[in-house]
Amino acid sequence: MANAERVKYFLANVKDKPGALLKIMRDLKEKDIGLVGLWGFGTTAGKAQVYVVPKNPARLRYAWKTSGLLADEGWGFLVKGADRTGALLPTLEALANSGINITAIDAISVAGKYGSFIWVDKKDVSKAEKAFGLK
Repeated sequence: MANAERVKYFLANVKDKPGALLKIMRDLKEKDIGLVGLWGFGTTAGKAQVYVVPKNPARLRYAWKTSGLLADEGWGFLVKGADRTGALLPTLEALANSGINITAIDAISVAGKYGSFIWVDKKDVSKAEKAFGLK
C-alpha cells in the first residue's frame, strides 16, 4: 500500500467572487503559513468553500480563528506513492474491507508520483487509521 498519513484540514466559507481565494492565499503567505493541500468549490449561489491542509495546523487555526474564517476542521488522509495503473486500489480495498465509506476523494499525478486526499466520516477516522496501519 502507498504511504498514508492522517492530516488536519480546515474549512473556510467564503463569498464566491473573483479574488476571494487570492486574498486568502496572500494572507497565508504574509503569515508564512505553508500548505500541503488546497481545494475550493462553489457551493450555492454566491458562496464557496475552501479546504486547506497546512504544514503547521496550530498556526493556521490561530490565523483563521482571529480573522473569522475558520468554519470547521477535521481529519483526512493524505496518500502518496508511485504513479502506476491501479495505484489507489490497495488504499481503496483497505477502506472497503474495514467497512469505511469514503465521503470524498481527490487525486492527482505529477512526474511519476501521485497524491490523494481522502475524507471519511468523523466516526470512521480511527477505523481508517487502523486500516492504513497507522495505529
